[in-house]
Amino acid sequence: MESIINSFIETFPFLASFGPGVLIPLACFALVGILAQWSLYDKCGLPGIDCVIPVKNVISFLKIVGRPASHSLLVIIPPPVIILSLVFINDSIMAYAIAGVIGGVWALFMMKVYIELCQSFGHYKMLDYALVILFNGFYVLHLGLSYSEKYKGPVYNVQKKEKSDQLKGQLA
Repeated sequence: MESIINSFIETFPFLASFGPGVLIPLACFALVGILAQWSLYDKCGLPGIDCVIPVKNVISFLKIVGRPASHSLLVIIPPPVIILSLVFINDSIMAYAIAGVIGGVWALFMMKVYIELCQSFGHYKMLDYALVILFNGFYVLHLGLSYSEKYKGPVYNVQKKEKSDQLKGQLA
């Protein structure tokens, strides 16, 4: 076990300052996240191995809620932009302002995606929305492993399509 931690610290030297007391729980949370996504993808009819392929996992996750693959850019690009703004902008107020605005918009978008995930499984209560936002890894694990949870299908743009179908019926 110690050799795994040492090789990991050699690969990422900045983690040496944290020590194993932080790295072991982080590794456990990462394992829970991978297990959660794998089981969720299997339940939704997607290959579970997609959860460990870096960009494919985002595309597959968004496919569950019905979002197009182009929305994966909205998930992938903001975190590096935030980090780069904090590292390369000398004016700390400006760097924090840029990081705060981009991070806030990104966090709201991710909350919306997780709420759509709840709705894809038929959960429309505020409690479910709060749970998926606060404990999203464990909530996704619950959705993936619970036998009582059934995938209802994607919800993104479903209401818009239903409204446009109603308008077409009224105009015909």
